[in-house]
Amino acid sequence: MEKGLFLSNAHTHTNYCDGLNTPREMAEAANRLGFVSLGFSGHGAQGFDPAYAMDGGRQERYLRELRGLQAEARNTPGAARLWVGVEQDATVPAALKAQNRMDFDYIIGCTHYVCVDYKGGPVAADGYAPLLLDYVKEMYHGDMLAMVRYYYEAHTRMLAEDRPDIIGHFDLVRKAAECYGFYDAGDPAYRKLALSALEKARAAGGVLEVNTGGVARGIMRNPYPSEELLRAWLEMGGQVTLTSDCHDAEKLDFGLDEAFSRLKALGCQSVLRLGTGSELWEEVSCG
Repeated sequence: MEKGLFLSNAHTHTNYCDGLNTPREMAEAANRLGFVSLGFSGHGAQGFDPAYAMDGGRQERYLRELRGLQAEARNTPGAARLWVGVEQDATVPAALKAQNRMDFDYIIGCTHYVCVDYKGGPVAADGYAPLLLDYVKEMYHGDMLAMVRYYYEAHTRMLAEDRPDIIGHFDLVRKAAECYGFYDAGDPAYRKLALSALEKARAAGGVLEVNTGGVARGIMRNPYPSEELLRAWLEMGGQVTLTSDCHDAEKLDFGLDEAFSRLKALGCQSVLRLGTGSELWEEVSCG
């Protein structure tokens, strides 16, 4: 495949949350790579994990700075079209979700947490392994698939209720299998849970991201979602976009070409990327 055919990324983090770079540094990286569009998606304020999300007024400052950069890019010939989004967790209060819908150009809907208050803090499905293990031992009597079931129920309920524009790292809970060995992602019981959840996600609408971020950070062997789930999504007629879930400007385009080629091999006809004009999406043919 021609290098750099998919010149966009909708899932980008900055130093307003857990990213390494400023918004301007990310935008400059996008321009160096020849991106036609770039979307920012800081972890939205949520009220219980300030080290990770844009709490304490950071979300408001993020929004102001990004709107300024967006206007600047609009008046700069050749600059990537900038979009101002937010990665919104399932656990965010309803009032804040409603405000996000008004404030941002698009929303990535994600589920990170399986509990927001366990021994004084949250437990993430992709977080600190010993804490997750302790939580499952205490709350699910050690049954990891019971935790997985809860994750997918929470994720699909959020998708149905919030209708985010992008479905973020659908099978994030797979990290507990591939990195921690807490269960077997090839187990038919797990696969049945995941495929059933995917059908519910398809009914809810939204664009599924093929997310290379875990591979970029060296913690996953393959992007989210798994190839089995991705193939099933395409068979359902679902639309996809490619994202690097970028936390480091040096890896803004990590794995996008390879993911594009893989989609083409699976028979995908087109991929969506953030638009260059007034429309959120534009199609890139896989032909």
